[in-house]
Amino acid sequence: LCSSRLPWPTMPSAAEHVQRLFRRIGRSGLLIIAGVIMLLVVRELPIESSLAQVREGGALTVCVPPSLPPLLTPRSGSDQYQGSEAELVRSITAEIDVSVQWNPQPGWGDTIDPSDWGMRPSACQLVVGGIAASEETRTLMELVPYRTAEWSIAGDPGAGPTGLYLPFWGIDRGQAARWIRDQGYEQRYLFGAKAARDALQGGKVSAILSLRPVARWLAGDRQVRPVQGLSAETLVLATWKGRTTINREVRRIVPSP
Repeated sequence: LCSSRLPWPTMPSAAEHVQRLFRRIGRSGLLIIAGVIMLLVVRELPIESSLAQVREGGALTVCVPPSLPPLLTPRSGSDQYQGSEAELVRSITAEIDVSVQWNPQPGWGDTIDPSDWGMRPSACQLVVGGIAASEETRTLMELVPYRTAEWSIAGDPGAGPTGLYLPFWGIDRGQAARWIRDQGYEQRYLFGAKAARDALQGGKVSAILSLRPVARWLAGDRQVRPVQGLSAETLVLATWKGRTTINREVRRIVPSP
């Protein structure tokens, strides 16, 4: 007698099970599953505590340059600052209900490379002082824009040398210098607020190119006019990378430009 045996049924592999599951739930189902997994992961992460630490300590520590009028000017005989950016800082601390602790950075602006200034994230929670939005500043910090500043010239550039005074972090100084040369003006670099203002008032230069808030302060009773050919800059406050909650709070308080 001949006997025949039926073949044993083959069991699907694990890979085939996965393929069948994917076909059943489709792309939208996979996205939902991925979203649920991500939500569970995020819920398990510890909450970033920079804002809580500020509130617990009762003070917001702010890194600033020694002086940058009219944005930041130290008050004589005290450790306080006045100026437009100082008032912004006070509006932030009033909202958070803490005091301001100013931390002047002596090396701020001493060289072209900010890494040489000696400023470290451990020194403060907020960084303020003529910071412009740029690739350089975005790489180092989280930026909170607060105003747009156009390029302006104080004085009469046709009457003598034109000074270039740029106490701003993130500004393309080469572009500004090229603009002066392209206009046919004689160029002079100026360093330090008082030296720049004295140069204009004393006639060493007949005009100074800078961003408008500083140009107006330098001008005194001289004319200030906007210039064509240089794009306006965005001035910002900044927090260090990773300080998520304090950055979010500053962004909530500070009006956008």
